[in-house]
Amino acid sequence: SADVVIDAKTGAKRSTIELGGEAGNTHYDSVSHCILVAVQTRNQLVAIDPVTEKIVQRYDLPGSDHPHGFTIDEADRLAFISCEGNATLIVVDLRTMKPVQRFRVADDPDVLAWDAGWRRLYVAAESGVLSTYWLDGATLHSVGEVRAPHAHTVSVDPRTHRVYLPLENIRGHPLLRVYEPSS
Repeated sequence: SADVVIDAKTGAKRSTIELGGEAGNTHYDSVSHCILVAVQTRNQLVAIDPVTEKIVQRYDLPGSDHPHGFTIDEADRLAFISCEGNATLIVVDLRTMKPVQRFRVADDPDVLAWDAGWRRLYVAAESGVLSTYWLDGATLHSVGEVRAPHAHTVSVDPRTHRVYLPLENIRGHPLLRVYEPSS
């Protein structure tokens, strides 16, 4: 229920920022110069001033249930937020901090990856589905999905656009699937 600030030079704890609920993912937004945190049990996105190390604003996320994973499209001022409790993907306009789109996704969505060059969003779900979306202007469109057991982590290489999907147990062994999407 807190974000802990660590001094990168010394490794020492600087402060604890109480969030008032369970923390999901945390990202720095270089446009607003704030750290954004998904607070799952309050269904909020919280903005923290990294200079003062204090919460400066709380934003309710209507229609969310346990927002957890998220990523930011800084250029278009959008946040893509996965909600574990109701299997929903919410697109939030970071200028207004209001949801502008909602999608039903596979159960237990977790990690998101954003490919800014190809404007593609990947949503990995613990239920075994990797969903792909394409951003056209300010509108997100579903492209398709891949099924893979325990596909809850995803990463994308912004240079090659390859998508990396680590799987914890395929026939008793971990496996890394690498996808090379077409343009």
